[in-house]
Amino acid sequence: MANAEIARLPTAPSGVSAWTLSNFHIFSLTALLFLAPNALFAATALRPLPAAVVLAGCGGVGVILWRLRQASGVLSAPIDPARLALSLSLALALCLLGGEGHFFFSTWDWLTRDAVLADLVQKGPLAFYHYEGRDYVLRAPLGMYLLPAALGRLWGLFAAHIALLLQNSAIFGLILYLAAHIAKVRAAPFLLVFVFFGGLDILGFLAAQLAGRVTNPQAEWWSGSFAPEVVLQYSSFITQLFWVPNHAAPGWWLALLVLLRARGEIGFSKLLACCAPLALWSPLALLGAVPLVAFLALRTTWRDLFSAATLRAAATGLCFLPIALYLVTDGGAITHGWQVFNDGFAWIYPFFLLIEIPQAAILIYAWRKLDPVDRGPLVVALLTLALLPLYAFGPGNDLAMRASIPALVLLAFSFARIAVSTPRDDSAFPTAISVIVLISAANPVMEIKRALILDEYRISGCNLLTSWQSVRLLPLPTNYLARIEKIPPWLMSADGAQAPLRLEFLDCWPDHPDRAWLRGDQG
Repeated sequence: MANAEIARLPTAPSGVSAWTLSNFHIFSLTALLFLAPNALFAATALRPLPAAVVLAGCGGVGVILWRLRQASGVLSAPIDPARLALSLSLALALCLLGGEGHFFFSTWDWLTRDAVLADLVQKGPLAFYHYEGRDYVLRAPLGMYLLPAALGRLWGLFAAHIALLLQNSAIFGLILYLAAHIAKVRAAPFLLVFVFFGGLDILGFLAAQLAGRVTNPQAEWWSGSFAPEVVLQYSSFITQLFWVPNHAAPGWWLALLVLLRARGEIGFSKLLACCAPLALWSPLALLGAVPLVAFLALRTTWRDLFSAATLRAAATGLCFLPIALYLVTDGGAITHGWQVFNDGFAWIYPFFLLIEIPQAAILIYAWRKLDPVDRGPLVVALLTLALLPLYAFGPGNDLAMRASIPALVLLAFSFARIAVSTPRDDSAFPTAISVIVLISAANPVMEIKRALILDEYRISGCNLLTSWQSVRLLPLPTNYLARIEKIPPWLMSADGAQAPLRLEFLDCWPDHPDRAWLRGDQG
């Protein structure tokens, strides 16, 4: 980082020695948990030259993380044990309720994710498939799975699931801890409002029920009941944790990086270095953060933007291009297209925004109460949320659901701060906050209720093809598979690969509470 930027940062709190465990170590540990899978993927899946490039990038990020330690207000503060214990306990409880480890009911998306983890445990990152005369390779954002799968290759599939649970609990817990520290309000109510953040989906769902038009039992898909050709959802945070932690974790981390950068806690070079490894976790979440990073770049002085530290970080980021190429290979087979011209979009679009982000109205009304450094990123976040519905990408429009996560987290952060710091009385403003908090919590509560009332089911070792065919008849999961001939031979190679996985006719989940529905034995 340029010396001028370091000079602007506040000094470390007095009494904190260089050997005291501080929030800087929490930050660095979280960043390394996102970075490590990239090194593992490079070492085990790529050819020597691209592997060396990615490993050099991982080393560069590690150096930037450590060498750019600086005096600051949040990251230099000593660790708060009580707040850290609260955050980690909350994260562990939510990951358990979300079905990780299969101690509670696991949502239906885990049927596929369990298969991906099982294939990685059995075959490693170079997992090949043969189906209907064609060969495929596993091509997906594998960041969440790789460290647990590596442990699973040593100690078995159950160990991989436990490692996944502990890894995700640590990541979400550390992010919640840092967010609560940045917020500088009472931690417990802030975290409660934050994790239960969501839209007023229950109102849209009830409207669909009254109209007799419900097409999906999940409340967050209410808009499809009125405009079937328009696929839209902004997921509540509990939904993200229960259904898509692989996207939620990097999305939440990206938002935290924006908050830290806006406060001068990290330099622009460290922001870039921390973003680069996240493509292997969720390229869509990373895409959703691009407008925010661009805005922060515009707010950076030219001298700092083109400093040696920033240029080194940019060069380090380019070292991850082999992973980016792997992720986009054969991506044209994934469904995509403009939604703005679909029937029903013109009238469902404004209602969607009103129901999904009503917290924006609260923040606009309380604009002067916001931390000034958060106002610019919040404007960019709201514009991003307004634009994402225009285009669809992926099954179920993953673009809207996943690219929205960083922007939603910034919205939730400021809303939770205002909600906790606003005195409770009978006036209109705190009443409006309470109404939004209570109504938006309805869908998260239903998610938790389902986890508690439905029985858990055993971990399955079925491979991806078998799992896919075991859930009624769905299109080939092209978001997980790439035709092997599309993979550049200099990037990855099938030479010496193990026998490909094939479709097997197995009963993958004999004890699943919805087994009959999954197999198509009923309606």
